[in-house]
Amino acid sequence: MTRPPVIAAWGAGVDSTAMIIELAERGEPIDMVLFADPGSEKNQTYAFIPLFRTWMEERGIASEIVRYQPRNFKHWPPYATIAENMLSNATLPSVVFGGGSCSQKWKVAPQEAWTAGWEPARRCWDEGGRVTKLIGYDASARDTQRYRHALVCEDPRYHYRYPLREWGWDRARCAARIAAAGLPVPPKSSCFFLCLQMVSRLITTLYLCAIKLTAV
Repeated sequence: MTRPPVIAAWGAGVDSTAMIIELAERGEPIDMVLFADPGSEKNQTYAFIPLFRTWMEERGIASEIVRYQPRNFKHWPPYATIAENMLSNATLPSVVFGGGSCSQKWKVAPQEAWTAGWEPARRCWDEGGRVTKLIGYDASARDTQRYRHALVCEDPRYHYRYPLREWGWDRARCAARIAAAGLPVPPKSSCFFLCLQMVSRLITTLYLCAIKLTAV
């Protein structure tokens, strides 16, 4: 069996961008970089995506933009982005209400669906191997929690690797690596609807404070 194919999950943020830059500098193989577009990233993120894709292309690193393809609709009209999903279902992302992340539906699932049709991956699986998937969790306390959670999620199709943790890099080190490569440091990659979560928490806090003041 040939070397298992290597896919990098790119969020267009600081951590995963620095991971790809450093791996390319070290000459480590990256066969494909996947960015899952939920249709609601920040404007600065969308401006950075073509810039870095050009940087990767110049170094022979292939990349693809994938999107969630809904098939079963509870309401009409059909949707293809988080914003359209909200309008169709008259709701907000679950994270706004303190629920789970939207990443599985809008980030992970589209990448896995694309990989399922990618010939190198299919050939690897047919031979009993596992595709190597690079994840940009850094060595910070926050990403350590995410990393520990990921460790219990076994997948017979993938071998997950976390280069930034191998190197002991935190977010500041990642930002410095991007700047050293002559690239602008991108903003934190996240759906702009997360701002609603912060507003919701602020309103709740102010409301509770008002109740306490009234009770005094």
